[in-house]
Amino acid sequence: MPEETPLDHAEPVAVASYRTTGEAEVAQAKLRAYGIEAELNDQIEGGVVLIEGEPGIVVEVPANAAADARTILSEVVDSAEDSSPPSD
Repeated sequence: MPEETPLDHAEPVAVASYRTTGEAEVAQAKLRAYGIEAELNDQIEGGVVLIEGEPGIVVEVPANAAADARTILSEVVDSAEDSSPPSD
């Protein structure tokens, strides 16, 4: 069994934030599909409307998975941009 490091039990790290719960849940599901445990942290005051300066719905992962999570989520954005219809 691999030896655990202090980072295995470090505080969760925010890797992305989204304006809506639905967007954050899609990111969370994508990370979980890759075996990365991800949790949502609602930073919206009152939980309804995002106000200027609030981070929104934050996706958090264990510190030792943060770099991989950011890479995975950036690939999701790149894929979505590639599949958008060409503009006239």
